[in-house]
Amino acid sequence: MQIKKLRKRLSKKRKLILVFSILLIIFIFTLVFFNSYVNPIIITISEASVKTMSTKAVNGAVQTVINNTDLYDELIDIMVDDQGNITMFQVKSVQINKLSKDISRTAQQNLELASTEGVSIPLGTLSGVSLLVGVGPEMKFHISPIGNIQSSFSSEFTSAGINQTNHRIYLTLDTTISIVLPTSTCTVNTRSHILICESIIIGKVPDTYLNSTSLDEMLNLVS
Repeated sequence: MQIKKLRKRLSKKRKLILVFSILLIIFIFTLVFFNSYVNPIIITISEASVKTMSTKAVNGAVQTVINNTDLYDELIDIMVDDQGNITMFQVKSVQINKLSKDISRTAQQNLELASTEGVSIPLGTLSGVSLLVGVGPEMKFHISPIGNIQSSFSSEFTSAGINQTNHRIYLTLDTTISIVLPTSTCTVNTRSHILICESIIIGKVPDTYLNSTSLDEMLNLVS
């Protein structure tokens, strides 16, 4: 009797070990499958969604903050001599600094609001089978902005005719967004390069500004 009981105990123990081993194999297989096949699909689709989301957030911020068609005159003073020759571009630091902060803050708010929706991907798409793309219930992944949006200015001078120059000022916004995946977390960096104002300048632009980044440096000293 004791031998039979011992055999039964050993048999139950072996069954438990077998079940545990099977579950462990399934878990490892699932983990490998996610890392090798599912995660790359999620990352590819999420990156595209996040970049679109970021672009919309930034463009929306620019439209909200910039509502003045004479913005160039509010940001830049052009100094001329007695003969009407351009001698210097003077940056209005207070206005530039306020514009940069307002756009960055509004873009951050737009991005945080959009991020609450996350990124949803149909289960059929995650299978990697082309026939199942877009099919099945959606799986939602959490995303969140990391840190503040970084901004920088740049300018561009192009010829607009005889003794005329088109001066454009751009604002570049860099964002970093985290995507929480089933087995890991990845970050997506996006950059938006936006024209915020431009003006046709009559007269010769000094080489100090035309052929260097001196004006960009002046703009970014106050951003």
